[in-house]
Amino acid sequence: MRHVLKFTLFAAALLAGAALPAHADDAKCETEKLAAALESVQGVINNPSTLAAYVPQMDSYVKDCPNSAWINALGGEMDLMTYRGLRNANNGVPTQDAVNYLARAFDRSNVFYAGPDDTRKERYNVATSYNFYNNLTFSFASDSRGAIIDELVTLALSGTVHPYLSGMAPIECKGWVSSDSQDVSYKIKDAGSKVLLPFLEAAAEACRSAPVRVDKLPLAQLAKAYLRLVDTAVVTDPPEVRRMLLAAEKNAADYLGGDEYHAFYFDETDVNRLKSLVRKYGVHAAPGEGLIDRSLWFKPEYLGSEEAIRSIVFSLDDYWTPLAAGETSASVEEVARARNRMTGYILELNKEGGAAGVQEEASAMLREAVTAFYKRTIISPGMEAGKELPDWLYNIMISLLTPKPPAAPQ
Repeated sequence: MRHVLKFTLFAAALLAGAALPAHADDAKCETEKLAAALESVQGVINNPSTLAAYVPQMDSYVKDCPNSAWINALGGEMDLMTYRGLRNANNGVPTQDAVNYLARAFDRSNVFYAGPDDTRKERYNVATSYNFYNNLTFSFASDSRGAIIDELVTLALSGTVHPYLSGMAPIECKGWVSSDSQDVSYKIKDAGSKVLLPFLEAAAEACRSAPVRVDKLPLAQLAKAYLRLVDTAVVTDPPEVRRMLLAAEKNAADYLGGDEYHAFYFDETDVNRLKSLVRKYGVHAAPGEGLIDRSLWFKPEYLGSEEAIRSIVFSLDDYWTPLAAGETSASVEEVARARNRMTGYILELNKEGGAAGVQEEASAMLREAVTAFYKRTIISPGMEAGKELPDWLYNIMISLLTPKPPAAPQ
């Protein structure tokens, strides 16, 4: 029978000492134990064959200083190295002991964030026999946590899912959750990686009501993961496509608030991709707002239809951005270029209509769509709170779409 690896309670038992009172006072943990823990990690880095000797030493430091953020971070790094050592010694296949050490590495990295903020302050000039001027910066703890999550993800993709990544364990919107969601989101790109979605979905729900945007990052990461799966046709089942796109709309809106184009982790490109996929698959939450894909606009069965006109109006949001509307601090030249992209898009659509052999009908439909956008007889998402199209720009676009009368004979 095939041996099945599990995340057992063994790692929790190894950490049982964390629930006991510290054996060393806080001052001794800071002045002596911290340097010794760092030296243990450096010792293994310099000579991997010493790992077996240093592991029990590190365990004693964690047991003596169970609430020390930095000693636990170093202990997590030691466990991570132990996991990799055991796995590599077994021809790259993790053993159960290795998995248990990785689980403990995860638990110890959690302790780093569990205490008051001042316990995580960066430490400078921590002297060891390898270097008298070592610095323990947040980037070390973050890189270590990221490596631990990467290994947990690799195990999950092979069928051994840690409770944290299963989405079944309670998740609070604090600590490593935002950075973990970012690491996990990047790994979701094919059918096999959908096993990671429950964690991302649980993290997003936990952070939905966070008071500030920076803490709502899991919402943006889940929206991007959904878009990636739909855009690359990993998910094609219509009900699931609809569920993911509607959820992506809600998550993006909850993350962005009223500033939908000004967020680094879900920027204008992401917003436009979401809108494009919503149009492509005819998905929208509100009744009567069915949208069709651009490839159908000039087909005989849709030419001049309400669906096609509405879809063109909604597509203008991709171009009538806050930059084009003059709502940003951008230069006059940048605003002009943004507006030129919009008129260029209209000309491109008009050319498509001509290529389809329906130039007159296409131009008329485009004039109707531009007029609906200008007069707000059809309200697109971006126009709900944005600046209206100025008269002069509207007149230019209508002029571009109006056939010129033939020249009078000489």
